[in-house]
Amino acid sequence: MYELLILGMLMSRDMSGYKLRGVLGSALVPQRKISNGVMYPLLAKLEAAGEIVFIEDPNNPRNKKLAHITTVGQAHFYDLMQQPVADGARRESIYRFKFRGLFAVDLNQRKQILQDYANVVQEDFNIYKEVHQHLLTLLTDDAPNPAALMAGLHSIELSLAICQTKQNWVTQYLAEIHNKELQNESKNEY
Repeated sequence: MYELLILGMLMSRDMSGYKLRGVLGSALVPQRKISNGVMYPLLAKLEAAGEIVFIEDPNNPRNKKLAHITTVGQAHFYDLMQQPVADGARRESIYRFKFRGLFAVDLNQRKQILQDYANVVQEDFNIYKEVHQHLLTLLTDDAPNPAALMAGLHSIELSLAICQTKQNWVTQYLAEIHNKELQNESKNEY
């Protein structure tokens, strides 16, 4: 799973293991620290597979090494970007990793990834809406524990709001892509 983000970040520029560790930790949902015991074996695995090589940083007097993606690594990155995202606990993190690499794929693939994400968010929204409705029906004058039901309702309302925010984000991103396509078409007409 982490290979997707690491290779995606290396598509933009060469990076140190320290920098990659920080980027990886900030991209995970929820955000967390990645230990050297996770990061450096992963980089060694990518190097052994021929997907990255380490080069010296010419701007660093301490001979710091930077990870550099190879053509094998680029091919693996593109393959990972095309793979569907499975349901599960890591789904959100994998989509976020894909979002970080959208700059490196063509517009059609960008739109597909965003639409796939919009679809799963809509499914989540529908489930939360059903649960919300169910809790509302349970909340009657003679409900055994109305405080617990209200707490559940508030929690589901947060989940609904998060889904709506994600949908708004996808809609804006897709509109931005659409506007760029229109601008490119206008330029090509002249």
